[in-house]
Amino acid sequence: MNAALTLPMASALVPISAFGGGLVALPTPDIILSAIALDPSGTVLDNNLGSAFSDGVMLVTSGKITIRPFGLVGHQSLTGIWSDKSRLSLIQDPSNLGRLLLQSKFPVLADPGPLLTRILERYYPGLLVPTQPANRESSTWAIVYGFDQSLWQPDGDPKRGIGIFFNFGASDGRANPVAYSFSAGIGGKGIVPGRPNDNFGIGWARTQFSDHFVPFLRKNLHLGLEKEDAVEIFYNAAITPWMNLGLDLQIIRPAFSRIPQSGGGTPLRPVDTAVVGGIRLHTKF
Repeated sequence: MNAALTLPMASALVPISAFGGGLVALPTPDIILSAIALDPSGTVLDNNLGSAFSDGVMLVTSGKITIRPFGLVGHQSLTGIWSDKSRLSLIQDPSNLGRLLLQSKFPVLADPGPLLTRILERYYPGLLVPTQPANRESSTWAIVYGFDQSLWQPDGDPKRGIGIFFNFGASDGRANPVAYSFSAGIGGKGIVPGRPNDNFGIGWARTQFSDHFVPFLRKNLHLGLEKEDAVEIFYNAAITPWMNLGLDLQIIRPAFSRIPQSGGGTPLRPVDTAVVGGIRLHTKF
């Protein structure tokens, strides 16, 4: 349920919903190649085809190969992301912080702009009025590598067993606030005797922010914003063929180490590690 364990956060600038198109090639049954061109400014709030690609293009290319060491299925993948859309650079004079936070959007990353703008309004209101031309980046890139690998399967059953996964992403860190992202974990299905349809997972993810991301505020107000860590554990129990019950636990050390008081007080309050438990009932009709 944690986005950092679902998506590579280094791809923070890839739109979640956008007009686009591409090609998929399967040179062999075990190799998948793809190349997709997307509107870099695509958003779920705009379906105007006439404005698509008006400010550039985003190219997403990937290759995925299936491997079978010792007869156990695994996958290796590599994805490249590049865009020529002109974006506000993270490398700015402090007087342009307000413009950066109010205008820049990071589709995959929860938008930190409103919270940082509140901090600016309270401590450095003068920085909300730009005094110099903003620096811009003419292009941006990111690259993501990942793999998953089965480690054990009972009696060769491909639908049961234990496997691991790993994901690493890196970006230019100049237009993208996420410099690096990592995730890794282990999961399994049908390993409990008498429970062939139960599954579980344990994962860890780290989102490491660019050194260029609002360094003025980070240095002067000790906001953190260096990295965010998340651990998630879940177990889904199959009650019937059409119903399962899931238990989920997330432990998150947020990127923000200090945020404004909710009551409007002047001091920034520390942010604690979050522990979030959940229960989910899923039925099929």
